[in-house]
Amino acid sequence: MSRFLHILDDRFFAPKRDRPSWPDLLLFAGWIALVGFQVARHVMWRDEVRALTIALNGDDLIAMLKGLHGEGHPALWYLLLRGAHAMFGRVEVLPGVAFVVGLLTVALLIFRSPFPRPLVLLLVTSHALLFEYVVMARNYGISALFLFAIAACYPAHRGRGVLLGVLLFLLANTNVVGAIMVGAFLLFWLLDLLETHGWRWSPQLSNFAINAIVATIGVVICAATMLPTYNDAAARDWSQDSPLTAAMLSLVNPGATSLGALFANLLPGIAGSVLLFAATLGLLPRRPAFLAAIAALLLSSLFFAVAANGAYRHAAVWLCFLITLYWIGWNNVATASDGLLPAIGRISLLLLLAIQTAAGMNDLSNAATGVVASRSADLGRLIASRADLANAAILSEPEWLVEALPYYVKNPLYLARDHKFGSVVIFTRKGRMDSNLGETLRLARELRETSGAPVLILLAYRLDEITPDRIYDEGKNWRTFRASAAEISDFRAATTLIHRFDPAKTDESFDVYLLR
Repeated sequence: MSRFLHILDDRFFAPKRDRPSWPDLLLFAGWIALVGFQVARHVMWRDEVRALTIALNGDDLIAMLKGLHGEGHPALWYLLLRGAHAMFGRVEVLPGVAFVVGLLTVALLIFRSPFPRPLVLLLVTSHALLFEYVVMARNYGISALFLFAIAACYPAHRGRGVLLGVLLFLLANTNVVGAIMVGAFLLFWLLDLLETHGWRWSPQLSNFAINAIVATIGVVICAATMLPTYNDAAARDWSQDSPLTAAMLSLVNPGATSLGALFANLLPGIAGSVLLFAATLGLLPRRPAFLAAIAALLLSSLFFAVAANGAYRHAAVWLCFLITLYWIGWNNVATASDGLLPAIGRISLLLLLAIQTAAGMNDLSNAATGVVASRSADLGRLIASRADLANAAILSEPEWLVEALPYYVKNPLYLARDHKFGSVVIFTRKGRMDSNLGETLRLARELRETSGAPVLILLAYRLDEITPDRIYDEGKNWRTFRASAAEISDFRAATTLIHRFDPAKTDESFDVYLLR
């Protein structure tokens, strides 16, 4: 057993050695090739395109920011997208910005991190850095970029200047989990200074206070941009459950929250929680880093349990924070004397990262076999192939099916529940909650009468498979849809099914009907 641990330490946890640059360049080039392969096959889905739509709304920047208020995300990603679109004028800036962010993140990891190459290989082939934070064009990859930039800059700037404060300010405005990591990093920084200089006021503490103020301003701006959210259906509903109970359980069993997405929820909650806690033990030789990792884990779990549910992209921000702390404390971790708990921590970290790499390999398999997140690109090709559909109005059920379409088509999009043209659905429990197929047909006819254009109807519900009069949920405690036998018969008589798309990885597949 001791020999096995020695081999692991020598391969994955050795101190940084001088190494030739060409293997790192080959690793970087290989990563670019694998990501490029996926980007070329990636189909944008609604969460990606929704951000671009919001970023381009408004006649000027101020109008865009006003429209963003309450969306539930801070502004930085939207500012990047709007700026890139102003420069290039094409929707392809969406994957372009995501790729550049991922490229910089991985470049920092390969060329600036202290990690041995086998550990770097595990990291860059993870689901986060091979797909979720570079191919998927969302605002979570910039969290990883700023966290790794903080790790690279911390040794030289922890006692001087405001560079770290500025980076934390930016991190706070990537997403809400990034803002949580700001608080956890400030805790680490403070404890690290106190451990080094003792419990007395020093120039380093004065500099820390200035940086903490800058970072806190970033968190305040993040909160002011996000709250109050108009997407109230995304928030936890506590009408039948106790938030106090959920909070207490989340602190002892974080693996049962959205953090369980880090191991694809394959491990039972308790087993997953043990792995998450154990992965922090390798930081024990740098006690402030260990305490900050635990604090970040508990705060993230608490947020997911009480405020809003999350997914892998949210949970991986904490994982990147953990890697950041290992980066900063690497000399302590790699040169520490043998100890049972740090050894358990190192093995647990490797296991956690191996799971991420397995998920990354699955991403490559999906790209190779043509698995896509949405059928929106297929619809774009269908419309492009038929001149009679060039100006057709499009409505859908559920209506969020239209959110990805602006990336691929120029057709007018109609939001059935909101009774207006647009492509950004408000996820609220207010307004009309239930609908039916008869209402969808009525709106399609009304739309044709008012616009004079053909009308396409996208249905996620396959009429030959649904149960008449059954109520279908379109989200927990949110909107519902049903179709009676008579409504199905009337709908079929009034429309022509022109295409049925195969299932997608998400729920963005649909049948396409043309109103006669």
